[in-house]
Amino acid sequence: MNKELTIWETEKTDLVPATAKTPAEITGYAVQLKSKDKTQLVSAFDMGHYDMGLTFLWSRTIAALKNELATVGVGLLGEMLGKAGVDEDDDIEDILTTKDAIRLSEELGVVSPTDALRLRQSFELITHFAQLSESDYEEISEDEAKASLRTCVKSVLARPKVEVAKTFVEFRGALENKALLEGDPQLEMLLSSPYFFKKLTVSILLNAAKSKTGAQLEHSLANINILLPSMWKSFRDTERWQVGHTYAEVYADGKTSSVSALKSALMKVKGFDYVPENLRSDTFVKAAEAILKAHDGMNNFHNEYSPTHSMAKLGSTIPTPALPACMTALLSVTLGNPYGTSWNAMPIAKKMLKKISDDRWQYFLNQALPGDTRILNKLVYSAPQTIWFDLVEDMKLSELQIKNSVVAKLIKASVNKKSNSLEAAVRQLLTEFYGENK
Repeated sequence: MNKELTIWETEKTDLVPATAKTPAEITGYAVQLKSKDKTQLVSAFDMGHYDMGLTFLWSRTIAALKNELATVGVGLLGEMLGKAGVDEDDDIEDILTTKDAIRLSEELGVVSPTDALRLRQSFELITHFAQLSESDYEEISEDEAKASLRTCVKSVLARPKVEVAKTFVEFRGALENKALLEGDPQLEMLLSSPYFFKKLTVSILLNAAKSKTGAQLEHSLANINILLPSMWKSFRDTERWQVGHTYAEVYADGKTSSVSALKSALMKVKGFDYVPENLRSDTFVKAAEAILKAHDGMNNFHNEYSPTHSMAKLGSTIPTPALPACMTALLSVTLGNPYGTSWNAMPIAKKMLKKISDDRWQYFLNQALPGDTRILNKLVYSAPQTIWFDLVEDMKLSELQIKNSVVAKLIKASVNKKSNSLEAAVRQLLTEFYGENK
């Protein structure tokens, strides 16, 4: 079957027409803002207080995205992000960084890929100006402020309610409310779809194994035993460790039905090598989460130091289950953003990266980087690219055995310092991960 799954159903209509050019005209379409909020926002723009206006605007925009994502379920969001120990009682503010919220909104069809790109750029711009010292202070230009205003209103605030794609809800419901059978068209469709859907499927089912009861639990566990053996060979180690970690977690919680079903599935694929033996991996994963939370927040160049220093004190050997998360965190600090890097944190992160053995680098490049959208999206910017080129040379990554042909192209382009070729490889990896719709 050639048909692929798709959940991206974002509205194609531009809710903010090109004729709306002034702050008052653009803000008029922000139906999610109260009249008082609109008046204050327009006033800030009219008086040239762009930084104040954008900070206020951004807080409303990201709050709207997070509120909508919360309807998916905090536990599932944690699974999708690979975060350990997240359940439905956790506060979404503690789980989702701003960049996580934008990425998941894009993946679930809440915003389009183009709008997600513009939201990331606006966030980088706002955080950059917010953390400038008095000696380096520079005003946001009127054009930059208006562009961010249009992005926030068009992408999020102009919609009466940002709705998670209907097809995603149906997709999740099919996994939790019906036991699939061998030869089921939905199963065949899933197996022929882009990698993201397989990753999403695992997240939904593992979250159900930990949080659902009754019929939903029974259907989910039955589907784990049908789908896991079918998809296991195509899984990267990141998803295999996710399954193993869930088994360890439900075992510790005494969830006998989930333990039995996951044990059966893991035995079918000889997957017990991916069950972590202790909680050391969780410690490293949580340290990585703390780094990324600081990296994505305001004043990140200052705040990245403490969690990066804390990870360095955990030891030089990162457990394999935690390696993808830790590499993402360390590379995020090392590459920084389009406006620079943390002078205090970057040397620590880079020192830790230099201690990563060749076999670990090979593991990351082959198993994790092809789906690491956070790092891939950094590599389209000039400043992070320059640092990446130097990193590839310093670590001699071109001498490693790269099995993934597109990653091999990416490394070759990096050695030759060819930005266009690097960006082409990044786009190809993102297309392979998400499918043509992205």
